[in-house]
Amino acid sequence: MFTTNELLNIVNTPEQLSLLMLASRALENQLQLPVHLSGNAKSTGVENPQQRADNWLRIGEQAQPFLLEAKPKLGKDTVAQLRHLSEKDAVVLVAPYIPDALGRALQGMGIHYLDTAGNAYLRMPAAGGLILIRGQRQPTIGKQVQHRAFQPAGVQLLYQLLREPALLQASYRVLAEQAQVALGSVSVLLRGLQQLELLRDEGGKRRWTNPSHVLHRWVAAYGEVVRPRLHGQCYRWLDANTARQGWQDLELGPDMAWGGEPAAHLLLEGYLLPEYFTLYTAAPRGEIMRRLRLVPDEAGKVEVLPPMPMTLGPGRPLPQAVHPLLAYADLYLTAEPRNREVAHLLHERYLSYLT
Repeated sequence: MFTTNELLNIVNTPEQLSLLMLASRALENQLQLPVHLSGNAKSTGVENPQQRADNWLRIGEQAQPFLLEAKPKLGKDTVAQLRHLSEKDAVVLVAPYIPDALGRALQGMGIHYLDTAGNAYLRMPAAGGLILIRGQRQPTIGKQVQHRAFQPAGVQLLYQLLREPALLQASYRVLAEQAQVALGSVSVLLRGLQQLELLRDEGGKRRWTNPSHVLHRWVAAYGEVVRPRLHGQCYRWLDANTARQGWQDLELGPDMAWGGEPAAHLLLEGYLLPEYFTLYTAAPRGEIMRRLRLVPDEAGKVEVLPPMPMTLGPGRPLPQAVHPLLAYADLYLTAEPRNREVAHLLHERYLSYLT
């Protein structure tokens, strides 16, 4: 399994990761079936002499997964490259938007495709099935508006709005205090969300147009814009047995909280046994090492990240864990099927209001 930072640094650019997440979510909304993303790394002498990862998509209980090829921009050689790859695997072109004419041409060449609008062409010979979705309009997202709404300040504000539904009706001043953003930027960010058709005004009340879509747009933006900038540090346990038993009993400082897999373990009463550990804290490195008995190690399975503003404040179900919203994002961004399943369990128990 790979941490989010490893997936970003080794293989997927943040833009590719965001594209894969948005396209898989659009397909899931169209089919009303669970769509799972997963990734595994392998050595290759083509394109990258070191290491790359394959991204796979599985629909429902489908046995044969599809190999994904994320292309934020379609070049002249894209189709030729995909025809070559398709001879070996069931490769799916994932792009921001596939117009009908291009979709028909790709179908004629036997090339699967998927876009963020929900258009898709996927053949499943083993199951005797075919998915063909056309006519979905290109998302009307202005580049400048998207940039403003999903930059760090927007991600921080969205986190608070998604974490606490009552804040959606709060004043600009309260929102600025909760998200730790400039007061003048709140109206700009909310207006940007309205222009993106994610937020609407209904009788003087702010309402999400599609809470589930907003959630996944926030997860993608957090993974693309914020998390890579947190500059985490990796450690290993001084006593390797701590990873199996004992980490739950460690006394965390008041400015420390588990994220990702250990947070899910705590929030779901031990359902998930952590393999990789994420800890959010701004505490000095020496204090972290002393409290948790850690040793710096670039290949270690304990990743320590500085938190976004206000993420370790009140309003969390457990003081030792981040809010389920942040734990959900951590798990979802790993692209591991096991973690995706646990993320759905967190959603069912703590985030069901975002459906």
